[in-house]
Amino acid sequence: MKVLGGTKAELVREVAELRERCATLMLTAQLCLELKTEIQEAREYAESIVQTVREPLVVLSFDLKIIRANNSFYETFKVTPEETIGYFIYDLGNRQWDIPKLRVLFEEILPHDTVLTGYEVEHDFLDIGKKIMLLNAREIFLEKTGSRIILLAMEDITVRRLAEKRVSEVVRQQQAILDNIPNMAWLKDSAGRYLAGNQPFTEAVAISPEELIGKSDSDIYPPELAAKYRNDSREVVASGTRTYFEESSPGPLESIQYLEKVETPVFDDNKVVIGTIGIAHDVTAHKEVEVALRYESTHDALTGLYNRAFFDGELERMDQEDMFPMSVVMADVNGLKAVNDTVGHAAGDELIQMAARVIRHAFRTKDIVARIGGDEFAVILPETEISMARETVRRIMKSPEVMDGRVSIAFGIATARNRDEIKDALKLSDERMYREKSEQKQSQTEGLEDQGGETP
Repeated sequence: MKVLGGTKAELVREVAELRERCATLMLTAQLCLELKTEIQEAREYAESIVQTVREPLVVLSFDLKIIRANNSFYETFKVTPEETIGYFIYDLGNRQWDIPKLRVLFEEILPHDTVLTGYEVEHDFLDIGKKIMLLNAREIFLEKTGSRIILLAMEDITVRRLAEKRVSEVVRQQQAILDNIPNMAWLKDSAGRYLAGNQPFTEAVAISPEELIGKSDSDIYPPELAAKYRNDSREVVASGTRTYFEESSPGPLESIQYLEKVETPVFDDNKVVIGTIGIAHDVTAHKEVEVALRYESTHDALTGLYNRAFFDGELERMDQEDMFPMSVVMADVNGLKAVNDTVGHAAGDELIQMAARVIRHAFRTKDIVARIGGDEFAVILPETEISMARETVRRIMKSPEVMDGRVSIAFGIATARNRDEIKDALKLSDERMYREKSEQKQSQTEGLEDQGGETP
């Protein structure tokens, strides 16, 4: 049977092909509708993310047209969506965005690196002034649409950079002030970290000014000294008052370095302590003179023993501190006048120095051994019975210098058991010493007479 336009079989085949094509078209339409829905949902999702980002953010097509921008972008750069969406980024704001560093980012960097962070751009915009931006860019490939987009986030760091610049200027000013101070000077924050130090200070701690910044006392000093300096600064921060310190530390060649230090709190506008400034003055030379003067005022120049003034002061101190029983030893060098008259005063001085060495070496560190006159010595023995004092004197009498006759010394000993007996003990020991001196002289005279010699 012949049908118009072809055989029946051909007609059936064409109808089947039409049905198949129709089904394919319907499926394609359904897929397009689903894809459109997915794209719309993705756009809405992306839009919500874009608007949530606090920093200015734009979404660019691969040909650098702006697809999306968040409210922060519009507010920061004073533009509207109508002036932004669909425009090339370089054309924004009458081509104010045609920035050389931005072109380098899009045309030279991103084609090779799909992710870039911390790219700093500085530009003067006509409407909003200078902006310093930190850009983070990322290229994203959308598989379903086969397209590429670029996310560009912009962190406005203008205020931060200006603040950093101001801080840097302040630090330079502070450094200039510190460098103009001839003594050691430094600046710390409230946590005890160093912010600056002048040349005398950095030389003293053997660290450069750049390395000093941010370090604590523990990074610079030995533990014990670091703890002291840390506590000093904390005391100033806590009290909010200027504080003076005196200290000593080991110096070169086993010497001692003495410092006078003043640390002053630094306040902010709200009267809160935000740090301290310290100045230290090396007073070693002054202290050494002071020590020398103190030594000279308390010691006998010829023998190095304590002098009469110091002896009297210590006697009074021990009286007040109730260091009883207290024994007193008085001593006198025999024959000094004869040596001075026959050999000379230099030999007499040597005799006194020898007697001083013999006496000093026999007593304890806590005993006060003094030269109280030309050839007279006195010793205070705190918390000492008379028996122990006598034993010490016996040791002196057995010393080589006394045994071979190079020096002869007369002693007198007495003990005070309370403060009321001190004067009596001094008087009694002095009397006993002179009595022994007289006996020794008498014995020497008798010895000479027995030998047929002349009495001196």
